[in-house]
Amino acid sequence: MSVIVQYCRTCGGQWFPARLMCPRCGGDDLAPRSVERGVVEQLTHLGDVVIASVACDPEPLLVARLHGTVHPGDVVELTDRPDTSGRPVAFVPPIPQEELS
Repeated sequence: MSVIVQYCRTCGGQWFPARLMCPRCGGDDLAPRSVERGVVEQLTHLGDVVIASVACDPEPLLVARLHGTVHPGDVVELTDRPDTSGRPVAFVPPIPQEELS
């Protein structure tokens, strides 16, 4: 499982959602990169839905829907597909490519 983020080959920054230019250095040498895990920083409960900020190493900070029992400080697998296995995962829906043009 993983989430695809954007990686800047010029400065090493990672971003989600993808951008046309790197917000850090202004470069346009960008590539997709897979991120598999992150650490839950904060949780917000919206009824039965749990939303969290998930910090990846070294970046980005993602907003994800959590599945399973998770607490701040827990390491979670990231996925761009809804997961019904019962394992703790953070679901980050992919951004359609046509929204980037």
